[in-house]
Amino acid sequence: MFQRTEVDEIIQRIPAWNEADSLQMEPLQGLTNTNYLVIVEGERYVLRVSGSNGDYLGINREQECEVVYAMSEAGIGAPVEQYLLPEGHLVTRYIAGRHLTLDEYRTHETIERIVDAVKRLHAQPFVEATFSPFRRVDAYAENARTMGVPFPPDMDRLMRRAAEIETEQAGDTTSWRRFCHNDLFSGNVLDGGRICFIDWEFAGMGDLYFDLATLTYAYDSLDTLSRKLQAHMLACYFGEVRGEHWSRLDGMKYMLLFFSGMWGLVQQGLQERGLVRAVEGFRFLTYAEATFEAMRAFL
Repeated sequence: MFQRTEVDEIIQRIPAWNEADSLQMEPLQGLTNTNYLVIVEGERYVLRVSGSNGDYLGINREQECEVVYAMSEAGIGAPVEQYLLPEGHLVTRYIAGRHLTLDEYRTHETIERIVDAVKRLHAQPFVEATFSPFRRVDAYAENARTMGVPFPPDMDRLMRRAAEIETEQAGDTTSWRRFCHNDLFSGNVLDGGRICFIDWEFAGMGDLYFDLATLTYAYDSLDTLSRKLQAHMLACYFGEVRGEHWSRLDGMKYMLLFFSGMWGLVQQGLQERGLVRAVEGFRFLTYAEATFEAMRAFL
């Protein structure tokens, strides 16, 4: 169902839409934000109506605005038409692409194409936005605690391992700090003849291994890529595969899972407060519990 009042208010703020003779809308899939395909005078756009969960998830809309315009100009993200502050409602051109199936994803050619796009992404200039999975886990834990969402029973053990991984990261003297997407799950990767990324809410200066770790878990499974395909990914990115590459990648796999699990707990709390809508066939707490269980394979 359309949130007509809110959407109508947004349309009034976009002159080309408000004055159009022909405007059609239909909902698109999304977990927390509300997304629409909007057809205006035959031209296709995507409208993201930002939810009220951004502050709880550490999303800075002004910084995201800088990022989406930069990625639009670089040809890595969708062309941006409007970014409405302070809410962060976003209008982009519709990308004529599709999501890759898991079988398509699990090929050397696809990995090469995606890694090439990720390397172009990581070569982008410095931005103000930053992303640390360690600090996000800390912040999400505090928000979940405040909302009374239960933690996994071995939370202390999980946190100790995270502290060890942060120490390992600090000891890495290579140039691992890059501009990163930080949410390269399959739903945010489109193939329209050229690999393109969408959804930049978590983008910012961070650890390149976090993006690579996300590629290995892109279909919400540790089985997304075989060890051989992971090795191919590392070789495509670095030109060789060394032990330290594996160590750092495995550490960020753990932190990706920790971040994702805590994201699920916060979203569960927000849903219970009526700030995040229910999604048919998806339960945030169940997602979090499954993600924490996957983490334990790295302990």
